[in-house]
Amino acid sequence: MTREEIGALLPFLANETLTGDERTRVETAVADDPALQQELQALRAIRATMQAEDSYSPAEIGLARLLRDVEKEVPQKRIHRPWVWQSIAAALLVAVVAQTLLTQRTADPGGYQLAGEDAAFVVGFSLDAREGDIRALLLDAGVMIVGGPSALGLYELAPIDGLSADSAGAILAASDLVESIDLPEED
Repeated sequence: MTREEIGALLPFLANETLTGDERTRVETAVADDPALQQELQALRAIRATMQAEDSYSPAEIGLARLLRDVEKEVPQKRIHRPWVWQSIAAALLVAVVAQTLLTQRTADPGGYQLAGEDAAFVVGFSLDAREGDIRALLLDAGVMIVGGPSALGLYELAPIDGLSADSAGAILAASDLVESIDLPEED
């Protein structure tokens, strides 16, 4: 029998349910191997405990066995955390708190404002208009895009500083690239 087969039969030997030739071979193997003797003693102790207190589940037995094996294999050492890492963590915490407080004090109490200018026109370009042609028209009219395209494909335009909205509107209205031109809606 292999060692694994003997290990699998140890619980039956501990429970006194192993008989015949198998029992003889397992008992002989246990007598020659101190590790198997220790395993058999642990199983018998578990059996005795279970009979004394009928409250252990198979999971608890497996956990007890696992903990016993882990304690045998892992030397008991106390884990020391270096004070250096604790000092660095404390310094980082102080820096984060200080930065948060500083940011809150210097924040603009008025909130956020949208960048850009007020639109003078809302324009819809024809579907076959090319980007280069639209760019040339915007330069000729002296306007810039300040919003869009919207879900409907409309652009908000504003005159470049110093130029008249009326003259820009006339140039845009006269172009065949523009399908519609309107004043923007007031909020």
